[in-house]
Amino acid sequence: MKKLLLIISAIAFIIASCKKDNKSPVVTNQEDPNWIKLEIPNGRTAYAIAGNIDDTLLVTTHTKAYFTTDKGKSWQESKNFNGPIQGLYTNKDTVMSLLLTGGLELEGTLKASVAQFYTLDMGKNWNRYLDYQRAQKISKPIGIVQSAQNKVIYELKYNTKPVSTNSNAYTHRPTTILREGNTLDFPFNARIENLYMDSNDRLYVAASGGIYNKEKDTFTFNGDNTPAVIYVSRKALP
Repeated sequence: MKKLLLIISAIAFIIASCKKDNKSPVVTNQEDPNWIKLEIPNGRTAYAIAGNIDDTLLVTTHTKAYFTTDKGKSWQESKNFNGPIQGLYTNKDTVMSLLLTGGLELEGTLKASVAQFYTLDMGKNWNRYLDYQRAQKISKPIGIVQSAQNKVIYELKYNTKPVSTNSNAYTHRPTTILREGNTLDFPFNARIENLYMDSNDRLYVAASGGIYNKEKDTFTFNGDNTPAVIYVSRKALP
């Protein structure tokens, strides 16, 4: 009888332990506490961003535009531009695609310019912009943004190195984000193309999906299978 009671007690203990384990949190790879990472499969590089992650986020890539309405869980192809769209210029409900990139301006800032298409519904439909004279005057700096609340400037520092002493070609090291001239704590080694800040002062980082090889101090890419990458700050940045 005593043996039977011991066996029953042991079984009850095992069952109770199993129930307790089922209620315990599952340990998985921890996401970065400060940044959300989004990927657009086969996008290769993210160049420009508009909208916001809570509603509709519009992103241009190596040749196309995509939008997401579910925080990056799925992406809808918006338009094939057959080439990079370096900037998205937003004016109220209108977003314009800037197809060309100006060289370094006198102040040392890259600029996207010349509006050729526009959308009134965050990329779901596009129309050609027919006001050619005005289109020439529309431009937007690349890799520099300012927060709405505190007017803090964030900009990119492109860390490049020449391939050789006698060559004009160069390779990219991981890009640095500067906040008022000081390095921002950004935990990813990425080749960054642009910055964007939404109305809530969350910073968006448009980057390529290249993998950084620390030993060779360069990025490797998987051709058309390389994703476009967008990093989003979880909170407003000061």
